[in-house]
Amino acid sequence: MLSIENLSVAIRRPGREVAALSDVTLAVRPGEVVGLVGESGGGKSMVARAVVGLLPGGSHATGRVVFDDADVLRMDESALSAHRGRGVAICFQNPRGALSPTRTVGRQLVDRLVTHQDMSAERAREAARELFESVGIRSPQRRLDAYPHELSGGMAQRVMISLATGCAPGLLIADEPTTGLDVTLTREILRQFRHAADTDGRAVLLISHDLASIAQVCDRVVVLYAGTVVESGPAAQVLRQPAHPYTRALLRSVPDLGGRPVVATPGAMPLLTRAPLACPFAARCAHADDTCATRRPPTEPLAGGPDGWSLACFHPRTGPLDAGPGDAPPGSGGPVGSVGTVGSAVVAAAAPVSEAADPAPRGAGPAVLEIDDAHVVYRSRFSSGGHHALRGVSLRLAPGETLGVVGESGCGKSTLAKLIMGLVPPTSGTVTVAGHRAAPGRGRPSGRAARRLRTRAQLVFQDPIGSLSPRRTVGDSIAEPLRAAGLPAAERDARVAAVLDRMELDRAILRRYPHELSGGQAQRIGIARALVGEPDLIVFDEPTSALDVTVQAQILDLIADVAADAERAAVFISHDLATVRGFADRVVVLYLGRVVEEGPVDVVFDHPLHPYTRALLASAPRLGGTPPADAAPVELVKDLEEADAATGCPLAARCPFVTDTCRTQPQQLQSHGASQAACWRIPELPALIGKQATTP
Repeated sequence: MLSIENLSVAIRRPGREVAALSDVTLAVRPGEVVGLVGESGGGKSMVARAVVGLLPGGSHATGRVVFDDADVLRMDESALSAHRGRGVAICFQNPRGALSPTRTVGRQLVDRLVTHQDMSAERAREAARELFESVGIRSPQRRLDAYPHELSGGMAQRVMISLATGCAPGLLIADEPTTGLDVTLTREILRQFRHAADTDGRAVLLISHDLASIAQVCDRVVVLYAGTVVESGPAAQVLRQPAHPYTRALLRSVPDLGGRPVVATPGAMPLLTRAPLACPFAARCAHADDTCATRRPPTEPLAGGPDGWSLACFHPRTGPLDAGPGDAPPGSGGPVGSVGTVGSAVVAAAAPVSEAADPAPRGAGPAVLEIDDAHVVYRSRFSSGGHHALRGVSLRLAPGETLGVVGESGCGKSTLAKLIMGLVPPTSGTVTVAGHRAAPGRGRPSGRAARRLRTRAQLVFQDPIGSLSPRRTVGDSIAEPLRAAGLPAAERDARVAAVLDRMELDRAILRRYPHELSGGQAQRIGIARALVGEPDLIVFDEPTSALDVTVQAQILDLIADVAADAERAAVFISHDLATVRGFADRVVVLYLGRVVEEGPVDVVFDHPLHPYTRALLASAPRLGGTPPADAAPVELVKDLEEADAATGCPLAARCPFVTDTCRTQPQQLQSHGASQAACWRIPELPALIGKQATTP
């Protein structure tokens, strides 16, 4: 259905030229899902733009992009208009930027269906509701009349997928469709793409840096590096026994629940001004020699591999991934950490910490954070009702501890971060952070109290560039907490320089503005700004969700170093369960504002108790290994109506083992060994799960 042959794209701007793509060749057949993977800047999105005829201004393309026997590069505007939508549809990475802010999402989808499917307005609205329901949007009828700004990021992404699939295109392109989504929603979205290929016979090109998810649904994988295809072949082989050193480096950067160590690849992808004359990965490859530095390797079939497996490398490697010195990139220093190790940081394998070096047990000492039976209710401005975001949350965190917080979108993770930071007051209960106590009726801290809290607790945001003022230089942004605390200029400069060195950034970056930073640089600046005031507590709110895997591994290495400070506590909020397992001492599982399970991270992940925790772990994609024997999966019931957790168990509407007792009686955390869980049926769950597995 799609055949790309020797596609090269050069972008020419005044005083600048970029070779975005160089001789890219790939194909997508009907009923096939092909994954396109690689680092940011590798050319993945440029391939998608070429297929839909949306190359940027100043670009010059050569080669062929053939869709249904027509070359997209040579189509006129009329042909392109017909091609987009019914022929090819694209699901963009940034849904808020792709949706019109002045029209309801239902209106936008209805117009799409009327134009491309020749439906009546009434039938199109009903079809729009069905599409919303198919991608898991709760209360789909009501959401049809919502504007984009009224939707969460995950819900906006689902609307974007509905817009793309609603046209019934022959080829569906999904550009990072699961970025920022939780594991259960990611699985549901990927199932939609797999279903479109298997049932409707559509071709699907899936662009993603989530390699574990790619491995679950793709038939074939194409790996891009610096605008060139370095490896392509069957997904099962390429993502489990990669042959190209770059593919191996890419996969080693991915945290995995299976227990494989994470290795950060140093350096960065080169920005080419012309097609490469040598191997573009040579400078970062442990196996490069003079031939690699002077000649570009041809793309050839892998000797002894299955049909369709090819790569461009003079020194291919085969076999499972390993993290030994011979397979590590130059200067990497070995594994960043081992997924599944207990401790607040992922500890470098080359420098193990002895017990004698740290005689004080982690978590000892006075609490940095204490939350006692906290509730948060967002009141409606237009009625007497409100949204109960947190219900009876109690936590304690001591110096040296890292607490992981996991759960689906809408479970209350971000509200918990705001509660800790004093950005929202508790409706009832108390919150004590580094000696500052917040209680109902006091409102948010202000003046001197707010400055004292900001000094002792800091937040690292999910969107690093959006969290920096576009009018301030990097140096001003980092120094702002110190300026607010009244430190003299000389001490501010010394602290900023020291924290910049710790982030491994050149001091010349202090004069730059946020728009001049890459995503990885911006996140390092965000961590530096949080760290410069030497706080007692740092809250990391999805700090790596928008980063590609190699940059993510480097940032996780820095976060591990920060979280290892014995005098500092950390809260790590993420939907990436593998990353949480690598960092946290303890983990809290939230569902609809309630803590449903809590305990040591290894115990909870290897021996989950609550049905919701089991469902989360079953949904998490794995690159290798099998789930623990004690983690038998639970398949939750699909429920698209707004849930009410005021009475009974909050999971009652979705739990396959629900009883009348669950619906009417509140569930309290009960101790089961080292963990606590809020489910009265835990002793009989293994038998119930076994019965569920054998029932047709």
